[in-house]
Amino acid sequence: MIQVNEFINKVDITDSDNVNCEFEVRKKAMDFYKKYPFYEEDDWEVIKFQNSVNHYNDLRNDKNYDEIEAYKEKSKSGYKGAHLLVNKSKGIALTGDILTSITVPYKKITNVEPSLKGGKEIKYGILKGDLEIPHGLEPYFKAFAIVYYWCGNMMPTVGNFRSGRYGGDNWLLKMDTIINCLKAGPHQNWRDWIKENWGEDLNKFITDFYFEDCFDKDSLIIKNIISYSNGDNIYSLKKSNLDILQENEHKLAKEFLINHVKVIIQRSYRIENKFHGDWKKEEEDEVKEIFKEIFAQAGFNGGQINKMISLF
Repeated sequence: MIQVNEFINKVDITDSDNVNCEFEVRKKAMDFYKKYPFYEEDDWEVIKFQNSVNHYNDLRNDKNYDEIEAYKEKSKSGYKGAHLLVNKSKGIALTGDILTSITVPYKKITNVEPSLKGGKEIKYGILKGDLEIPHGLEPYFKAFAIVYYWCGNMMPTVGNFRSGRYGGDNWLLKMDTIINCLKAGPHQNWRDWIKENWGEDLNKFITDFYFEDCFDKDSLIIKNIISYSNGDNIYSLKKSNLDILQENEHKLAKEFLINHVKVIIQRSYRIENKFHGDWKKEEEDEVKEIFKEIFAQAGFNGGQINKMISLF
């Protein structure tokens, strides 16, 4: 049986006093990306580059290799400890991105504008009890905060996914962009990246990136994160969606948050164990043990936990 605390230590990208870059571009996160099936080949490597992926690409295009090397030691403000996943022979560099942001969901669902701004500050503010949260939502946000910097909430990518101000910075909108990559639309850099590397074989991309649990079996139909009455997915937190989430003492907001947590945990398990395909009883039981531990840490009682341990 799984050693849950040992598993958590493996998949959690922890904080460090020696770096100030985003968690998704730290060495431990990049090492996870290197384990994805598509990037296991020898010509992909993790390099220390303490600046943006765009700056790396500019320097590479200018053949300024000495300056690239120099960023192993020097760093741009906010990039200390940053790494990239690169394929030098193909001239490709990837950074990392968070799948589902905690910042806008916190602000929108709670209707609170905190003085804290970034995801790290919001995460630790929730865990320390420093942020205002409506009664009954506390354990749901705490569970999300606990798993926020796990490897299952991160992915390698060509660049950041700019989702606007309505909280579309989540795996749902990103999966929608990916499966519609052959069409023109926003986030064109993502669409081009998917097309150039996977073409029309999007099922292979889903497998390569451990996104199996985000889709209905053997299809490109994105799973619904909540039981929305008309069957539509909620991709953003615009007012009409928020009104629905906040009804009945935040009933659907709770489901919305806990299913994000489940996706992160399940994907972290898949990545750490290089597990693909259908869930077998042994693996499912291990994931349920992780659910129980995280939900208990978040403050749910035994009865609540027993109702929530099914897989997403």
